[in-house]
Amino acid sequence: IVGAYTYTKHWCLNNFFGIAICVQALENLSLGKYKTGAILLAGLFLYDVWWVFGTEVMVTVAKSFNAPIKLLFPKTFDSPEAAAQFSMLGLGDIVIPGILIALLLRFDAYNAGATTHSFH
Repeated sequence: IVGAYTYTKHWCLNNFFGIAICVQALENLSLGKYKTGAILLAGLFLYDVWWVFGTEVMVTVAKSFNAPIKLLFPKTFDSPEAAAQFSMLGLGDIVIPGILIALLLRFDAYNAGATTHSFH
């Protein structure tokens, strides 16, 4: 699969690797406190407002960096692949809220008395 992605740079393979990176990040990263997650989420919200919507820096970097750091969604399916335009979603926009949701899931499991999950 890596060879096919390296050769073709197809958006489906890009998304496959991007989703795999997101899943690994959510499995390996965890927060200890809700307050930490809330501060992280609020800080990254302000970061996104400034760098993504206030300037063109992040869009320029995301478009010029050809690696699975973003998920790509074609705007239309009727155009040839070379001329296709894509909407982008950065992996951080999936992973950071996902870490907070995983913390809340562990907390709910702890409150329900589940023995397979632990809350630290």
